[in-house]
Amino acid sequence: MVWACQPRSPSGRGRTGGEARMARTVDHNERREVFAAAALRVIMRDGIAGLTVREVAREAGFTTGALTHYFHSKDQLLIEASEHSAKLVRERMERAAERTPAVEAIRDVVAFALPLTAETRGYWRIWVGYWERSSYDDEVARVMRLRYGEWRSRLAGLLARAQQEGDVAADVNIRHASESLVALVDGIGVQVLLGVGRISPARQRAMFDLWLDTLRAGASPASVAAVPATEAGPRARRQA
Repeated sequence: MVWACQPRSPSGRGRTGGEARMARTVDHNERREVFAAAALRVIMRDGIAGLTVREVAREAGFTTGALTHYFHSKDQLLIEASEHSAKLVRERMERAAERTPAVEAIRDVVAFALPLTAETRGYWRIWVGYWERSSYDDEVARVMRLRYGEWRSRLAGLLARAQQEGDVAADVNIRHASESLVALVDGIGVQVLLGVGRISPARQRAMFDLWLDTLRAGASPASVAAVPATEAGPRARRQA
């Protein structure tokens, strides 16, 4: 956005029209952030079912009318809450990604995605709600695809670094490996959130380490699964 502010009057009293417009815009941006943070807290505490316009307005300390000036549906609130959480996690991941060697950076970045703490389990409630709502709302589905694309790209970049440093086998397909890691994290997240697997934080880390060991050995499950049946040999075709 381009601002076209005029100089202040010599007296310095009051605001010019441009400054007033800028102040109003900043206030609107800040207000949206307040509502987004409130929506995030509501979801982390009460789940998607508890996400209502009335509850978010109460959590933020504003009237329902004030909130509906910015958001007109539950799905809009869900998107904003998800983007707010993504921004918080993204900043942490970007700092972690700078660590060397790359294999340790991967370990730290993945730790921010796994449901290891009450905070990250709260973020998983948002993401699982996203999966469900994406079936009904095109905008939710669009944002979800963008975030998945960002996540895969981040992992692929780190894995490529690790491969260059010799910590990932040279024959591992980086794109397939990043996709398999996304699937592993999603699987752990869903099982923990639903209480199916009762996977402790220590066990979650051990599962990731086991996955990483396959990459170091050059026996990536992703690279094996990616081989077409016609290239896998007659024995593999018979077993299929």
